[in-house]
Amino acid sequence: MLSNGNAWKEDFFVRSYETDCTGKFRMASLFNYFQEIAGNHVVALGIGYEVLKRFGYVWFLSRARIRVRRLPSWGERGIVETWHVTTDGLIYIRDFRMSDDAGNILLDASTGWLLVDTANFRPHGPEALPIPLPVNDNGRALDEPLRKLLPARDMKPAYERCVQLSDLDVNQHVNNARYLEWIFDCYDDEFVKSHAVGFLQVNYVGETTLGDTVALSRGEDASHSGVHYIEGVSRRKGSKVVQALIGWEEKPVTKHERPLYEA
Repeated sequence: MLSNGNAWKEDFFVRSYETDCTGKFRMASLFNYFQEIAGNHVVALGIGYEVLKRFGYVWFLSRARIRVRRLPSWGERGIVETWHVTTDGLIYIRDFRMSDDAGNILLDASTGWLLVDTANFRPHGPEALPIPLPVNDNGRALDEPLRKLLPARDMKPAYERCVQLSDLDVNQHVNNARYLEWIFDCYDDEFVKSHAVGFLQVNYVGETTLGDTVALSRGEDASHSGVHYIEGVSRRKGSKVVQALIGWEEKPVTKHERPLYEA
């Protein structure tokens, strides 16, 4: 629903299939939430997928940065809120905030979107929109900019992933959330169980389609302990398609949390 300040709010409930091997909300699930509620918001504003399709445009997620306080567990409920912030050149800045049912902030995020024409896949500014985006008075969820990412010096191959039909979205490209699954598959279960994500930035810098192979590699920032850089390179094109910077925090190994789900 629309709230004061032109923000959009939706309730969330963490389902079992949205969690990882620790019982926590997957980052890929979070990106699916972002995509869904951002889509619901623009539909309410009159510039959703079906409307833009008639004008020959589509929204693409370009960058995202997330600052995590804690990730919700299976069975938790709360609220996700999103709002359009501003336009920076051809990038439309949209922020998000996730809170638990007691009102405690779980995470904040800032995302950058492109309005791309379906004929030439070129980005367009606000003048292309049939309805202008509302003026924002909600401030910023994050102060950090959505900057370019530089590779780590000591990069090591992680694995290769062939693009399958199940990876594609309605635009026939790999879905932005699927890249998050690929990124976190660069780690083993012991690392994931003993670490928590403090921050994450993902930059989508290219495209890949059915039948392509993406080679993923990982390196550690020499000047910042626990900060990892991951990139995926298209074998077909020889160029980068995705980059990620992840700040990890060590946590004590605990037993799997009891689900909060109530029938």
